[in-house]
Amino acid sequence: MLKKIILLLLFTTIVNAQHTISGTMQPKADFKWMILYQLQGAKQRYIANTDVINGAFSFTLPSAAENGIYRLVYDLQQQLFVDVIYNNEDITFTFHPNEPTRQIQFLASEENKIYHQYLNKISESQRQLDSLQVAYFNTEEKDSILKPYQNHYKNLKIVQQNFEVRSKDKLAHHFIKASTRFMAEKPINNRQAYLKILKTHFFDFIDFNDATLINSTFINDKINDYIFYINTSEDLETNNKLQQEAVSTVIGNIGNHLSLAKDIEEGLLYTFAQQQNVPLVNYILENYYEKLPASYQDIDYIDDIKSQIKTVIGNKAPNILWSDNNLKKDLYGLANSKHYVVVFWSSSCGHCLKEMPILYEYLKDNNETKVIAVGLEEDSTKADWEGLILEYTSFINVYGANKWQNKFSRAYGVNSTPSFFILDADKKIISKPDDVEELKSFFEKIK
Repeated sequence: MLKKIILLLLFTTIVNAQHTISGTMQPKADFKWMILYQLQGAKQRYIANTDVINGAFSFTLPSAAENGIYRLVYDLQQQLFVDVIYNNEDITFTFHPNEPTRQIQFLASEENKIYHQYLNKISESQRQLDSLQVAYFNTEEKDSILKPYQNHYKNLKIVQQNFEVRSKDKLAHHFIKASTRFMAEKPINNRQAYLKILKTHFFDFIDFNDATLINSTFINDKINDYIFYINTSEDLETNNKLQQEAVSTVIGNIGNHLSLAKDIEEGLLYTFAQQQNVPLVNYILENYYEKLPASYQDIDYIDDIKSQIKTVIGNKAPNILWSDNNLKKDLYGLANSKHYVVVFWSSSCGHCLKEMPILYEYLKDNNETKVIAVGLEEDSTKADWEGLILEYTSFINVYGANKWQNKFSRAYGVNSTPSFFILDADKKIISKPDDVEELKSFFEKIK
């Protein structure tokens, strides 16, 4: 009986074994905390957070922690993080805090060791082959390049095959196999032909139905490389045409994987909206509405994207309405100013509380510029806003009820405060500065 109890205890310990993820910054840096997320497609599921002490930190994962990709974030503003593969083993590593993806060494975790060994080996082999391909473009003595190219081509294939074998039955295998890059057995004669082949075979080794790849940033990163690095031109019209074709190729590769299509298309919508690329936003929206079932569509998100492209530089600014002594007034009813500044701010926003007084001092005596300051507030902060606007007597102060759900902030696509829009006399948007200093620079340039 005692033997059975001991065996049961041992079995329970094995089943419920908890693993750790531990890291050390080398050199030490002044980062105070680390947040652990599990990647789930385009989303990040919060797991835990901990302090960084003398550059070191450690997480003990729950016994039921799922295998997959985990992200350790230590600077949100600069987007500094480390991604690791978790597959029921302890993970220990050192890394350079300012170059986390380039200078990292795994001390424990076979999954991560083999994957990073692969990345180092394959990148060096690929670099050598690429160098020979470039040399082939630029030389008249092409026969001198042919044999070295073919030797490096064989070496590249051997490196790839070896790591695919070594990583069999590991999560790393999914990423290693998908990282395979098509290369011609012989060097290509000219750049145009090379680029065409690169585009044609770019997604050859990526399985868009692979759940491990989907629950990481791998597919998204590859798609961004394809659209924004492989399909580009300095000419705007040509660039838009290339990227539209690239988006079409991406959507075709995704096929009927609806949740992946939703994540990718919404990510691209955000990127193109930030670039103020209206043609590409509209192109993706057409596909979004046409091919995604209504149950997959995020209408609030799409409304926000539409609001953002409404405020593209060169467009007319959305109207803003308010009451002044029971008289209804609006932005389009204002006249006799050379410029207008629309600023969205909040009394609960620390950055706004620093920026708004600077904005006021800069523009309070400018008779050619009128400021419409919309305070995005909740009922609980309305009194604070009413107190603060007593200092901004030359502004038109508009109360923006319901904060982020305020109809004017949504019309302008505002998702952070403060947000600035500079309009000309006809209420056309001519600049969208990030802060007051950029706003001041704009006005200094047009004096």
